Amino acid sequence: MSTKRIPVHKLAVGMFAEELDRPWLDTPFFFHKKKIKRQEDIDEFIRYGIKTVLINTDKGLDCKDESILNQHERAHLVDTPKAPQLPPSKPQDSDPVVLNEELPRAKEIKTNVTNAVKNVFNDVRMGKAIEINEVKAQVNTIVDSVFRNRDALLCLANLKDYDDYTFLHSVNVGILAVSFGRHLGLSKDQLENIGLGGLLHDIGKTQIPESILNKPGKFSEEEYTIMKRHVSLGVEILNKHDHIPQEAALVTSQHHERFNGTGYPQRLYGDKISLFGQLASMADVYEAMTYDRVYRKATSCHTTLKRLYEWSDTLFNRSLMEMFIQCIGIYPYGTFVELNTGHCGIVVSVNHEALLRPDVLILFDKDKKPQNPLLLELAKERDSGGNFLYSIQSELDPAAWGVDINQYVYDRQYVHDKKLCETPSTSL
Repeated sequence: MSTKRIPVHKLAVGMFAEELDRPWLDTPFFFHKKKIKRQEDIDEFIRYGIKTVLINTDKGLDCKDESILNQHERAHLVDTPKAPQLPPSKPQDSDPVVLNEELPRAKEIKTNVTNAVKNVFNDVRMGKAIEINEVKAQVNTIVDSVFRNRDALLCLANLKDYDDYTFLHSVNVGILAVSFGRHLGLSKDQLENIGLGGLLHDIGKTQIPESILNKPGKFSEEEYTIMKRHVSLGVEILNKHDHIPQEAALVTSQHHERFNGTGYPQRLYGDKISLFGQLASMADVYEAMTYDRVYRKATSCHTTLKRLYEWSDTLFNRSLMEMFIQCIGIYPYGTFVELNTGHCGIVVSVNHEALLRPDVLILFDKDKKPQNPLLLELAKERDSGGNFLYSIQSELDPAAWGVDINQYVYDRQYVHDKKLCETPSTSL
């Protein structure tokens, strides 16, 4: 039997996996030996922290490289990834503006930023220079909004508009990165830099053929290789412009790097990836997974966060991922849930002091019949013994219930109606 051990990122469809670098019982894989038939098989190995695989070249394809593990790759496999240096923790500043007041302003900001990003991408596609000062001005509006209220723009980032995905993805990554940065206590200058990097992180895609960029299906191996070039192409574009802060450029160059060294283009790992690069990679993956694509169904924000947490210490640093979840909320805005009472509703406000107890707008009674919207603050409702009355039982698919989350975003009159804010003693 001819075998050789290769890094997981060198696996290819058609190879035969004879042995992993960890016990199979520690993984979800049922078979000890496996023919790699799909790219998804490789992705699963990576997700569960597999670093090397022993392949059987008699039963499958051989690895093309003569030197299977070079010195750089061996360092990946023996070093324990380290987390980046985080700023000193400090209490989160309170929001000077309530969510309802900031939401209309946040909507206008997101619209303006999206238009600006669209213009930048179109200009670069036609060979024009980036109007850096204009982009920086738009980033400043995001930072200012996040300091007024940490959740307003996050709410809008969780609502998906499937037109102009490329532009909206960049805008949402910028919003997520700034929001996460504020949660970590970064300075305003740092937030402006990470926001700028977030808006421009995919600028290299302007140089990718549209036939590949907009392909209604999965990429072939050759197409995927071309698509991955958008990172280096983006760096080239930014290098042509003065006054691009290094921290912003790191977002573009490192947003596809992964904590265990399986990302691209440099296969950086652990603290070799900057803090900005790690924040950007989390924001980028979270945002991408929550969008429907032709070749992949979107996962909900709540389910996506569960997946990301499962990938901690492999694709992402666990401590940093826990902070990301604290920022977004275990049940992010717009999650459709069922309570322990059987009532169903939408999460309309994240409780950062008690992430499992957000505010829920009840839309269906315990018999699953529609009812007038009723706001329930899960963290405040207790029985005489001080025990919480209500808790989230499970997440539901709003589409299956005919619920359009978007319609409850801006029309938030229920929040100001005292009757709706009272403890629902009779109906719940």
